[in-house]
Amino acid sequence: MRIRFSVLLVLLMVLAFVPLGPAAADRDASVQFPSEIDLPDDFFPEGIAVGRGSTFFVGSLAYGSIYKGDLRTGEAAVFTEPTGLFTTLGLNVDQRNRVWAAGGISGTGRVYDGTTGELLATYVFTDPVQSLINDVIVTPTAAWFTDSGTVGAGCPLFCGEPRLFKVALGPGGDLPDDPYAAEEIPVDVPDIAFANLNGIETMPGGNELIVAHTTAGALYRVDPDTGEAVVLYDDPPLVRPDGMVRLGLTLYVSENAASRIAVIKLDPSTGMGTLQDVLPVEGAQTPSTVAVFGSAVYAVDARLNTQFEGPYKIFRIER
Repeated sequence: MRIRFSVLLVLLMVLAFVPLGPAAADRDASVQFPSEIDLPDDFFPEGIAVGRGSTFFVGSLAYGSIYKGDLRTGEAAVFTEPTGLFTTLGLNVDQRNRVWAAGGISGTGRVYDGTTGELLATYVFTDPVQSLINDVIVTPTAAWFTDSGTVGAGCPLFCGEPRLFKVALGPGGDLPDDPYAAEEIPVDVPDIAFANLNGIETMPGGNELIVAHTTAGALYRVDPDTGEAVVLYDDPPLVRPDGMVRLGLTLYVSENAASRIAVIKLDPSTGMGTLQDVLPVEGAQTPSTVAVFGSAVYAVDARLNTQFEGPYKIFRIER
């Protein structure tokens, strides 16, 4: 018995130093997860969000529908019904696995069940084609939507006052029943043509919001109660900042015209951000929005300069 135990012990010690073979290497996330995920050629994607596990959601500017897929396999399929051209932009998944969609020119925000795809609620902010509801972030108490501008008399494209729309949540995150429950919050940032407010996130601690001002190339901290805004980052200016996502004190911001992701380090004591790194999105034309999963940032290539002409992809970038 002692001899057999000694032999077994030696074998275990030897195996401990044997190089890992292909089977073991395949368990590494960088090997398992595809570096690119193909989307349909006519999909025209814009927003991306990560849900439970390795689930992702991507919205279509062409149809307004949402795709649901798996970052691990790259497999995806249509998840929600079409809602129309330019009616699904930024996405966010809340703690209840509800998918919130910024409704673009529809002037609305929508909420879906992240498991079934059922439309749970639609909130009306403005009349159709009177605004561009661009992005959304959900906190435990409210959902916040950015409006990139207003369309109307005297507005050649998008103009008007920068603003947010707030949908206050009930106890435990319950959805309000009233489709007109949203509150408009004017935001005190420069009004510089299209696009004014774009991506949105929360500051660490959740007491303030972060908004991207695309034309100014700047990020602002916004008091969600008053709309008062102060510069968080603007030097050097970002190149058309679009969607963003925060992980702890690190903010990842898509610079869509530069095909890269700016990595901004946040300092809660000063309320300022510092450019820490720049991650190129190789092969992308105009990455619009970003999400984080594991060791990577995922960017959707909206190809904004060649609308309705693919190939459309999601790119995985090690962070």
